[in-house]
Amino acid sequence: MNPVMDWEKESQGGDYMVYPEGTYKVSITSYEQVTASTGTKQIRWRASILEPVDYINKPITIHTPLTEKSLWKIALLVKACGVDMKALGTMEVNTPAFLHVLDRVVRKTTYWHLTVTLDNKGKERNEVDDFKLDAEQEIETITVDEDVPEFLRDDKA
Repeated sequence: MNPVMDWEKESQGGDYMVYPEGTYKVSITSYEQVTASTGTKQIRWRASILEPVDYINKPITIHTPLTEKSLWKIALLVKACGVDMKALGTMEVNTPAFLHVLDRVVRKTTYWHLTVTLDNKGKERNEVDDFKLDAEQEIETITVDEDVPEFLRDDKA
């Protein structure tokens, strides 16, 4: 099978640029469900850096595993995007309602604190160890009953 060329991605040096440790204001541009080489399901988040100015419009990608012990990271990211967590209640991951919540954080801004770590091959990479609310970001209340169409609800009868 031949490799597939993504012209835009490759012309930007790919998603593997390692940024210095620090806090970055980002705008989430997209997410997708992927499977890691280990077989773990995860969410791949793509964002564009808004601050600091030295890195404006540079891409950054992080992964959040869909495992019991890692769900806190997704919750913190969603909360840092200005979503009121109380109204969400509980829901299974990878359901239409869960994905609807993730859809609502696309185009939101938040602060990511990046650290520099080594991957399993000894190559440097960035990891986010904290998400902070952008004070200029409006808080949004998402309720499954009102905001998720009935055909997407987990509890449809």
